[in-house]
Amino acid sequence: MLHAGLVATEIASFRDEDEPCLVLVSLACPSCLSSDIDWQLLDTEDDPSVRCECRGCGNTRTVYLTQGQALRLALQEPWPLDLIPRAPALL
Repeated sequence: MLHAGLVATEIASFRDEDEPCLVLVSLACPSCLSSDIDWQLLDTEDDPSVRCECRGCGNTRTVYLTQGQALRLALQEPWPLDLIPRAPALL
């Protein structure tokens, strides 16, 4: 339950070493459950975060990250996250 004037804080739930499909699912839209999102790592020194926008319903939110999660997404940025699990030997 949210009270007037309060904003819920969302914290990412993936581990640094998780497969890209698990990272994407953890950033999925909480409103429509779509994993079809655009994400952008926000450049902050104190509280790393990612801005997520759902392509399906347009919901936009900020998800806070640990330093390890922020590094994981920074290294992932040139390549799209996908829902296909890959065997480690094939990466």
